[in-house]
Amino acid sequence: MEKRTVLFVDDEEKILRSLKRSLMDEPYETLFANSGKEALEILQQHEAHVIVSDIRMPEMDGLELLKIVKEEFPHIIRLVLSGCSEADNILNAINNGEVLRFITKPWKSDGNLKTTIRQAIEYYDLHSEREMLMTFFEQLVVGKEPDEINLRLINMLIEKRKRHLYEWSMKCHPVLKDQ
Repeated sequence: MEKRTVLFVDDEEKILRSLKRSLMDEPYETLFANSGKEALEILQQHEAHVIVSDIRMPEMDGLELLKIVKEEFPHIIRLVLSGCSEADNILNAINNGEVLRFITKPWKSDGNLKTTIRQAIEYYDLHSEREMLMTFFEQLVVGKEPDEINLRLINMLIEKRKRHLYEWSMKCHPVLKDQ
């Protein structure tokens, strides 16, 4: 199973340290940024699959960052982790497709936070596989005969998906029991 990467963005260093401690045993890599600008620099150098950002930050707020991420890195799944409870900001971000989920700060439990992040990773994986399958079926529709390599790829994808779901459920099981 390919390891996924989650980028956390918050201007409060203690929040980033707390996240780092809480998530060190998770089955994904973690990156941390103190600002929107630093997050964009990290994204230029490292592949990330999920970004979790605070809303209220100096210079570039989280919603502005997530809009840029949506435009420049549309494949990255976007989450908000914030103590900001302004309904207009939250609804605006969700309705404009900038975020998949909103997590309130302080988060209620590590299990809840971990589950939400794992769901975002799973969403990323499903979307990526869907894109691959759509490309395959588009070739079929336009009359291209699927070659042996494509059929092997689809079979490998199915087997990989089954194995991934099993492994993921084994890793997620302890988190789900804690809730």
